[in-house]
Amino acid sequence: MKISEIKRRILHCINKIYEEDSDLFERANYEVTISTKLAQYLFLEFKEYDVDCEYDKHINDVKFSTDLNKNIRPDIVIHKRGIDKDNLVFIEIKKEQNRTNRENDYEKLRSVTKQITDLSINSNDRFKYKLGVFVELTKNKEEVIIRYFENGEESI
Repeated sequence: MKISEIKRRILHCINKIYEEDSDLFERANYEVTISTKLAQYLFLEFKEYDVDCEYDKHINDVKFSTDLNKNIRPDIVIHKRGIDKDNLVFIEIKKEQNRTNRENDYEKLRSVTKQITDLSINSNDRFKYKLGVFVELTKNKEEVIIRYFENGEESI
């Protein structure tokens, strides 16, 4: 699947949550509540993949990044469980009210989107997600911030 198609589907789902579930933003719900609802829409758009929230496994082990020297867990992941070749999207979500440093999320997205093929490199650093997405959800849909990451770098 082309990156442009993946982005189109993700944007469609973000728009859908504002159209169908805007009350989630008005009620000041937790990020996990909103990300779970977004995952439900993503599931409908990516039926050929598994869509999981807070999925902390890499094959059968804990998802650990030696780049970051810590365990990592995405807010939402679009993949096929148990294999790396179909790791499609790794998503991090923040609400605008959450003022924690976004750079931690950006570093995580850079790490998981590196396309390392050298088998001598630690398998913990071979996640090979095709696309990383950072979404800052705001009360007003027009102010949503979306940042994309490919090949270990931020992209357009």
